[in-house]
Amino acid sequence: MPGTTARLISMSEMLQCNYRVTGDKRGISLTHKAERLWFGPDPEDDRNVIFGIRSIPIIRSNYIASVSKVNYDIMHWKFGHPSKEVLQRAQKHTQRFPEIHFPTEDCVCPGCALGKMPNRAFPENERHASKPFELVHSDLKSFPVMSYRKFKYVITFYDNFTSHAWTMPLHSKAAAITAAKDFLEMVHVQHNAHIVGWMSDAGREYKSDLFDRALLEKEIKIYQSAPRTPMQNGLTEHLGRTLMDKVESMWHQACI
Repeated sequence: MPGTTARLISMSEMLQCNYRVTGDKRGISLTHKAERLWFGPDPEDDRNVIFGIRSIPIIRSNYIASVSKVNYDIMHWKFGHPSKEVLQRAQKHTQRFPEIHFPTEDCVCPGCALGKMPNRAFPENERHASKPFELVHSDLKSFPVMSYRKFKYVITFYDNFTSHAWTMPLHSKAAAITAAKDFLEMVHVQHNAHIVGWMSDAGREYKSDLFDRALLEKEIKIYQSAPRTPMQNGLTEHLGRTLMDKVESMWHQACI
């Protein structure tokens, strides 16, 4: 870990440097000439399955790194780069969680900045609707697993003005046209409104002549995001991601 005061010890590297590994349930020993590194059971671990460093030799090898006191940065790295709020809750609700000092200012973690930002920040869209159904965003997502009723896809409709969303499960992508027509009819009958603009990506389900005619017959303006630029239709992309996160969570919980 660049820039830290503690490093992981690689067993493979130690063996390649002619260190000898011995051990039993009482502990593990790494020895090479006059150097010896001893790992013993954690006294707070009742099952004796957690081992920690009990003796530190004079550092002569680059593969035996210094050991420092646990701090916020180390816990942030070890737990997979969670937010500061998550670590604060962990400290409050987890037994024997180490006492660490939390920084008062938000520091940018290089790993988080590079790993959690797949693209550079996209300019904010200044175009916003001034009334309901003036601009509707739509997108099609695929479920990770097929539902009990054999639904594999979901189409979403997001109103730019009210932030209200509608979803319809689909058996196939071809059913997106029928679902869109049903949505247009629902807006007309239940809300006595007319959709002015329709924003979607450049997916095949939105580029067919049949789909274009269905919108043009209603005098609806068609907007499409550029290829490989989903952030231009970001509102419904965020909605789709939220839905998929919930679906994945419920599916994994059902498998437990």
